[in-house]
Formats: sequence, C-alpha cells, structure tokens
Amino acid sequence: MFNQKGKIVRNVFLLIIVVVILLLLQGKRAKDEPIVPDDEIPKNVISLCFYKKDISPNGPIGKYTLRMNLAGDKVDGELKFLPAEKDFKVGKFVGSVSKLDQMLMGRRISAMWDTMAEGMNTTEELKIIFGEGTADVGFGEMSDRGDGVYVYKNPEAITYSLDMSDVACDDLVEIENVEAYLKKNISTLSPIKAVLGGTWYVLYADINTSEDTGIVTYEDGHIQEKKNFSYTLDATQNIVNLSLK
Repeated sequence: MFNQKGKIVRNVFLLIIVVVILLLLQGKRAKDEPIVPDDEIPKNVISLCFYKKDISPNGPIGKYTLRMNLAGDKVDGELKFLPAEKDFKVGKFVGSVSKLDQMLMGRRISAMWDTMAEGMNTTEELKIIFGEGTADVGFGEMSDRGDGVYVYKNPEAITYSLDMSDVACDDLVEIENVEAYLKKNISTLSPIKAVLGGTWYVLYADINTSEDTGIVTYEDGHIQEKKNFSYTLDATQNIVNLSLK
C-alpha cells in the first residue's frame, strides 16, 4: 500500500514539474516573439474600381479602367489605358498608399507599373490620387533612371487630369464582358446586313448594368446603326444571351 501511494505521489510530482516546464517554455516563446505594432497588422483588403470612357458620336471611344486592392498602407492593382485609335497601355502595379490628405480629401498612391505597350514591356513609376468617388492618374515626362525603369523626370510637374469615376467592381466586370461580346459578335447580332462588302464593328456601347440593357452604335465603313439591346448573364457574369432590338 505504501509503495502504491508513493508511486501516486511521485507521478503527481512529475506531472507538476512537466506543467511548470511547459509554462516556462511558453512564456519564453511569447517573450522572444516580436511585438507587431498595430499599424503593421494586416488589414482587411478593400477593393476599389474606377472607370472612364471618352464618347465620340462619330467614331471609336477611349476607355480607362483602374482596379486596386488596399491592405493597410499597401496597394496592388491593374491600370488600363485604351485610348481611341491609339496604342493601348495596360499592366499591373504594386506600391504604397498614403494616409488621408486633408487638403486633397484623398489619398496618394506611389507605385511601380509593369506596362505592356506597343508590344514592349516596360516598368515605370506611377502616381495616383483617389478619393471622393474619383481617381486621377499622374501624367508627366518620364526618363530612364539608368536601369531601364522609367520615372517622372520632374515630380513637381506631374498633372492629374484623367478623372475616372468609381464603379462597383462587379459592374465593371459586367461592362467589360458585354462590350467584349458585342465586339466579337456584332456581325451576327445585327438585324441589318453590312453593305458594299463592309464588316460591322462597334463604335461604343452604353450599358445599364442595373437593368441588363444598353444601346450600341456600330458601322461597316459605309453606314452607321444604333440599336437597343438586352442581355442575360450566368452566375459568373458571362453572357448567356444578347439580342439587338
């Protein structure tokens, strides 16, 4: 009986020692781990989208889209310049975003933009100001800093004049999908045949994402048509059906 009680006491004593050692080790790990400042704790990602199009009743339009994901003071995104009848410039960017500038009532993005234009890939500096439902891209003369990366030659001379308006990111996807579908299929969608050997091509489209309708203007090089249309989407915002009226 005494030996059995002794074993129980000894086991309890060993268990206590093990628990104490584990607590000490846990405390040491907690002490050794660096304290992360509040401003360095990853924030929830906020996605914002902006869109602008230059409408011309007699020809193609220019389009500009900006998508960005904000996480604390970090930002990444994609910027597309699709000017009418000019070379496009598109690419993704990564950079930092400032706190709210009370004078501008907006925030500033400083980033590097990996662009594709005229068949060439170039990295260049990118400045953006956004807030109050708009976003402006900084334009200015660029120069090679010596390693093939282009930066603003005179940061004080940067101008902001693009004035893109905010749009729900899902709506922007829908707009782009509808525009792409119209461009690809306008020849078969049109109830009127092209004339004199011409081929229909889309000039521009006004799209109402809340009603799944729009107006498309297109021509074949000889005549121009303007038609209302409606469409339906699947769960992934791809076009299921689109018809001109």
